[in-house]
Amino acid sequence: MDQTEIQILIFVTTIVVLILAISLILFFFYFQQKKTAYLIEQRETKIRFEEEITKSKLEIQEQALQNISWEIHDNVGQLLSVAKMQLNILQTGLTEKQQEKVFEIGEIVGKSLQELRGLARSLNPETIKNKGLIESVTHEIMRFNRLNFVKATLSVSADSYNLSNEKEIILFRILQEAFNNTLKHSKAKNLKVELNYGTSHLEIIAEDDGVGFDVNDKANRDGIGLTNMESRTKLIGAAFEIKSNENAGTKLYISCPK
Repeated sequence: MDQTEIQILIFVTTIVVLILAISLILFFFYFQQKKTAYLIEQRETKIRFEEEITKSKLEIQEQALQNISWEIHDNVGQLLSVAKMQLNILQTGLTEKQQEKVFEIGEIVGKSLQELRGLARSLNPETIKNKGLIESVTHEIMRFNRLNFVKATLSVSADSYNLSNEKEIILFRILQEAFNNTLKHSKAKNLKVELNYGTSHLEIIAEDDGVGFDVNDKANRDGIGLTNMESRTKLIGAAFEIKSNENAGTKLYISCPK
């Protein structure tokens, strides 16, 4: 074999090796792309599955709240109405002092009936759909102030607008959960709520001056339903943040796309 043949052989061998190397590299990249696409698909499937589970849970919760609302309004409300009527009938034939006592009891029953009906309305998702977010939150704030649970204020930006029914119900439920935590755990004296309607997002701030809590403590997160609130916000593509320090109050922040 002469020198020329050897050079040709080396050249051909080099070309073959290069082709094999390039083929392996291309195959590797193709395999990685397929693997990445598969992992993305699996992740998206898992996210969709979790979203469907969360939606199903929320639908069940809303149906349960609606049933409770009906029970309060129709059954308990009727019983209290009958009790108030019976007290009015009982007043006849009593002494003036006894009538005053019965009247006071009737007033208490009447106020209880009013509060129960207000609570029933706040639990019913159909009421929230009809009233909208602003009126529903206003009703809750007025109820807290009327019952002297906490001194609550609400401020709404001038250029307000309606979101979809789903978003408004979810946002209201998150606020209800936050309000409930304020009333049960925070020992707060003041609660301030802001609804700031921007051109592309609604920003919600709920802040109290209570004892606060450790946000990173899992027991605290489970105890105040923080995971549930976060899951709800994800369903409507909203951003959720809660800040709290012991003896420094709690601040909830939500940014929801229009």
